[in-house]
Amino acid sequence: MDLASGLEPDQQPGLDQFLLARIAEDKRVAADAASAGGREEWDAGADAVGPPHVAEHVARHDPARVLAECAAKRRLVLACRDSRPDLHFLGARPAGMADFPLTPTDQHKLAALTLALLALPYAGHHDYRPEWRP
Repeated sequence: MDLASGLEPDQQPGLDQFLLARIAEDKRVAADAASAGGREEWDAGADAVGPPHVAEHVARHDPARVLAECAAKRRLVLACRDSRPDLHFLGARPAGMADFPLTPTDQHKLAALTLALLALPYAGHHDYRPEWRP
């Protein structure tokens, strides 16, 4: 079994599985950071790292916030999956039209677009598939 995706080696994760795995990784990293730091919430003053804008960035990405974001993203992925996303919608744009937004016309296409947009920050991951790009 591939530990990174949780699937057998010959299987590729679906978009929802891919997102749930990335969210679980983010959650684990945040929980490890909270555990190592001895607290879940960070303070821009107490945890200052470099100039004030850097400290503010660090404080805004404290483990408590990341864990809350992970919980919200997980619920969103599960809601979209329950809506039976039309993933064929994602690859329906003609070649050369990548800069034009997709316009979903029903809940299935909206669910697919939502999942695809949630996956964009993970586009550099080896399991990300180009056909998921919105």
